[in-house]
Amino acid sequence: MGRIKVGLVIFLIFSACAFSDSRKELAGRITQAEKTLKDFMEAPDSQIPCQLIHEADAIIFLKQYKMGFVVGAKGGTGIVLAKDRKTGVWSPPAFIATAEGSVGFQLGGKTIDAILLVMNKEGLDFLLKSRLKIGGEISAAAGPVGRELGAQVGVPAAGILVYSRAKGLFAGASFEGGVIASDDKANQIFYGIENIRIRDILSREKVSMPEEAKGLIENLMEYESRYKESVENRK
Repeated sequence: MGRIKVGLVIFLIFSACAFSDSRKELAGRITQAEKTLKDFMEAPDSQIPCQLIHEADAIIFLKQYKMGFVVGAKGGTGIVLAKDRKTGVWSPPAFIATAEGSVGFQLGGKTIDAILLVMNKEGLDFLLKSRLKIGGEISAAAGPVGRELGAQVGVPAAGILVYSRAKGLFAGASFEGGVIASDDKANQIFYGIENIRIRDILSREKVSMPEEAKGLIENLMEYESRYKESVENRK
């Protein structure tokens, strides 16, 4: 019975995504992602190592909300960008939605900002298929913090590294048992292309980089440059 309730909650969250925002509101998700990245990178307790941004196959930005009474639910919206491993170039952003459920006595709600680094091709491949089950298809863990960890950062055991903030405080909790899915309706509205799919945006180069995403891309490239410079300085 509990699983049925949780499944219903997740279904309702994803159904809500059918009523997508306007293009202007969707562009706001991109500018919010840029702000979230800066907030994380400028705070010592949540600073993502530049090395991990450089090594990531994709980066996901989420704005989540959590609510619950007996049956808990966490849902939200966000964007994802993938990196071409051959060229090092980031893709235009694709819009996504998330849902997660749990059973147990719980009250209240909160808003969570999260950045997820997809650290292997397998995780990216699941995303390109439009839906990714975290904790099932791929593992997730709280990511290490600090601008430069150098040799301390090896190949992550988890496929996804999670950085999150709840009400302005760094949470550092993993995102287990959740589902991330392509928000196809939002992608169609934003890019003005009927039946466009997340794979078309992230790997097939069917769309150009939108003006609204250029600041975010510049910031990602800046953090990668910091890592490359630190490597050169250590030689």
